[in-house]
Amino acid sequence: MRRIKLICSFSLFILFGFGVQGQSLYTLKGIVKDYLGTPATGVTVQIKNTNQGAITDFDGNYELNVSLEPGDYVLVFRQLGLSTQEVKVSLANQTEVVNDVEMAMDILGLDQIVITGAGALTSKKQLGNTISSIKGGDISQSATVDITGALSGKLAGIQVTQNSGDPAGGISVRLRSSSTVNGSSDPLYIVDGIIVNNNSVDVLGTTSVVQNRLSDISPQDIDRIEVIKGAAAAAIYGSRASNGVVQIFTKKGQSGEPVITVSSSVNFNSLRKERAYNDEPFEWASTDITVLDKVEATRYNYQDMIFNNSTGTDHYVSMSGGKGKTDYFGSFSYLENDGILKSTSYQRQSGRIRVNQEINDWISASFGTYFSTSKSKDQPNGGYVAGVLPTILFSDNTIDPTPDADGNYPTMTFYPNILEYIETFDYSQKNNRNISDLQLTLKPIDGLKVSYILGYDNSESTGNTYVPIGTTTIDLGRASNTTVTTSQFNSDLNGSYKFDINDIFTSTTTTGFSWQADKTNLSSISGSGLALGVKTTNGAASITTNESRSERSFWGGFLQQTFGISDKLFVTGAIRLDGSSVFGADERNQFYPKASMSYLVSEESFWKDTFGETLNSFKVRAAWGQAGNLTAIGPFDRLSNYAAISIDGTSGLIAPTELGNENLRPERQTEIEFGVDMSLLNDRVGVELTYYKQDIEDLLLARTLSPSTGFGSRVENVGTMTNKGFEALVTATPIQSNDFSWSVTGTFSTNKNEVNNIEGDQFGIGNFGFSVAKNGEALGVFYQGYYARNEDGSLLLTDAGLPQREKGSYDADGNPVAERDANGQPSGANLSKVIGDPNPDFIASLINEFKYKNFSFRMQFDAVQGVDLLSWDTRMLYRFGGGEQTAKELRGESVRGTGTANFSIAESYIEDGSYIKLRELSTSYLLREPIQGVDSVKFTLTGRNLLSIDNYSGYDPEVNMDAQSNGSRGGVMGLVPIPRVVKFGVVATF
Repeated sequence: MRRIKLICSFSLFILFGFGVQGQSLYTLKGIVKDYLGTPATGVTVQIKNTNQGAITDFDGNYELNVSLEPGDYVLVFRQLGLSTQEVKVSLANQTEVVNDVEMAMDILGLDQIVITGAGALTSKKQLGNTISSIKGGDISQSATVDITGALSGKLAGIQVTQNSGDPAGGISVRLRSSSTVNGSSDPLYIVDGIIVNNNSVDVLGTTSVVQNRLSDISPQDIDRIEVIKGAAAAAIYGSRASNGVVQIFTKKGQSGEPVITVSSSVNFNSLRKERAYNDEPFEWASTDITVLDKVEATRYNYQDMIFNNSTGTDHYVSMSGGKGKTDYFGSFSYLENDGILKSTSYQRQSGRIRVNQEINDWISASFGTYFSTSKSKDQPNGGYVAGVLPTILFSDNTIDPTPDADGNYPTMTFYPNILEYIETFDYSQKNNRNISDLQLTLKPIDGLKVSYILGYDNSESTGNTYVPIGTTTIDLGRASNTTVTTSQFNSDLNGSYKFDINDIFTSTTTTGFSWQADKTNLSSISGSGLALGVKTTNGAASITTNESRSERSFWGGFLQQTFGISDKLFVTGAIRLDGSSVFGADERNQFYPKASMSYLVSEESFWKDTFGETLNSFKVRAAWGQAGNLTAIGPFDRLSNYAAISIDGTSGLIAPTELGNENLRPERQTEIEFGVDMSLLNDRVGVELTYYKQDIEDLLLARTLSPSTGFGSRVENVGTMTNKGFEALVTATPIQSNDFSWSVTGTFSTNKNEVNNIEGDQFGIGNFGFSVAKNGEALGVFYQGYYARNEDGSLLLTDAGLPQREKGSYDADGNPVAERDANGQPSGANLSKVIGDPNPDFIASLINEFKYKNFSFRMQFDAVQGVDLLSWDTRMLYRFGGGEQTAKELRGESVRGTGTANFSIAESYIEDGSYIKLRELSTSYLLREPIQGVDSVKFTLTGRNLLSIDNYSGYDPEVNMDAQSNGSRGGVMGLVPIPRVVKFGVVATF
């Protein structure tokens, strides 16, 4: 023990001792202005190759109090949208050094420093693949609970879908498109270098209220987000990044006096649109559709009974600062948000600490920890389960759901009464989260940087359900408890060495190794036949338990080499080895190469002489890379897994129907992309254009086996998929002056997906089997029955004047062939074909921002066009009496029985899901130094989802009943609509 103490003491002396000799205290200060001469707020000012820096205040002032040895240093000034500036500083006897800086516009962000791997920094102009950035202010002011929701419309090539209008409803993010059938197409999420869990875990048995785990993180803690698309990026991050990377950087402290930020907001939520319902004051006197006699009836608008206006609050406080070689940041937030569906709510408390320490001239360390706890009160809804909204769909709205004098709820349908759900059911979730990291950075010699990151992410989600005794579906009551705990670890060691070969050539070599592991434990207990007055499984007549545990590990190493020529041509090559424990020993290690180039043509003299005045910057880029998808099978899916069973008190095993396959290998994605980045008209207009093509092979799909094998199927590497797409991002500043500015951002993205080499041509992947993976079609197309039609395209009606499903047979290629009997009516078997596609033709957005002195105004429209929905809501309302179709029949506007006929024809409930949404509308006013001791006060007013221009008959075309499913999209059944939100906030800085 004594020897260990001596070693530790000597190590601390080595680390701290050498860094303090001969140092003096200096104050570096000045004013930073933008290209218009106005103060530049929020500019990062940093001493190059150190962790010491500051951020400019609202007047553009910066001040660094540092302890350094006399000598020459470089101050680096950075901010999104402005060109990076470097200023040489000589420190000698003068202890106060003043440097004022004016920064030029950088509309393309080519000077922006981005992180392309754990600790790997490079300028955007060197990259051959696309990378985009979003400021933290744009995230925090978007009035979203979840960080990912704020990404919508702000970048090209990203589709963000809120799958439910619950207070913490899940959100799906796709960068470009799906890249697998059975796996996940979610991007990799990294917070401050730590790979984090964004799993969507169903702990309540109802997919419509499944949350994303990024909802645990407060948007106000975000400094910026960088999004990397393309398999080329995965050569650095590994195959877990084959679907792209979303890098989230949280706020950090800077040297100087403590800065305290306090914000508070209140939001008002409301139902944006009410669905048409049967308000005809009659009902049929007979169930015989040929009898048209009616009797008077009272109709109820159930929507008024289950929806209400609600409110929420969000409070946040942070403190940051630093002195000498230490800086810190700490924050705490509390959010509470009630849903528009009665008896739903969400609460979150979170806190974060980040401490950066420069140990000596060449070693620095950083420690951060984040914790959050949240709880939600939910209602079962949507898709495959009973719930409040499904009850409305399956009910004739002539029943008053109000309980009688004895508290008994009237039976509305085979599902429980809507008020019984709201007033007696108890569905709730609780989540605990901790994300912590320790990071070390070493710079022993000029140009060499070594970084190490150790990260830990632990999340625990618990769901409790209680269904009281006496409900329609479960007479004896039911209770359940499910807990899912996931722990993730990552350890990354990376090094880079940059040097100038000569005056023309530069070399940057980057290498690294990473190890990641995760463990997931699930335990659940469910009981039915509850004891009177008991809301838990204790004493339940019948109890079912379930437990599962899984572990995975991933490892990889890479080597990347970049050569720069005259700071305008950059060529990069890389190779990566990735391994995963989920695959067999012979296939778990795979090599993935990458190559890219970037050429700033506008730096050539011929360009400056010919086009320089019009096309100020022009960059061409290309990237090619491969990556694997490691999510298509689970930790033990390569094995033949026997199921444990207990029969009459004796344990045993049940043979599996799926045969294991130790020779499975990861799905492999090869992607190539080409693009150009240009700025026009004195950097007033920026344009980024990208074309890409992805080829995915070795898809992991099940193949049918011969009965003689004793198994039904086996997973094999058999399928293929392609994605082809185009992305455009246009930014412009039509007006820019000292007092007034107008900026415009537009995005456009299109993608064509196709799946092939599926055995048996197709198989169902969701939406009750209506969503399929089918050869020659996009993933998730709707395949089902369709209308019988005449040769002119009109509906072929029955003798009773009702629509009917097409019948006939299939030809040798599997194409449907309609057949007619002697009376010209459909004959043969029911036919099916592709009747809809939930994948959009294109997505687009348009953002306008206006600033006048201290006022600002922002308006964002998002558009999704050419997308189909499978509206189960419409189908149920055809048949069960509460919908508009029954009202039309009662009024004589439609033949009685039309709704029932449409109920059996899937094409009848395919709807256009295209929309244009006023996603965000906000305004703010900034008061600078309103009173002594207060630096600024900012008032904000934000509206979200205020308007939707669409032809959808339901509430909202954006939701999805299969939640965050990879391939099953576009299904709508009994889902809570996305609310209209108006938020008022105040932010004060001290």
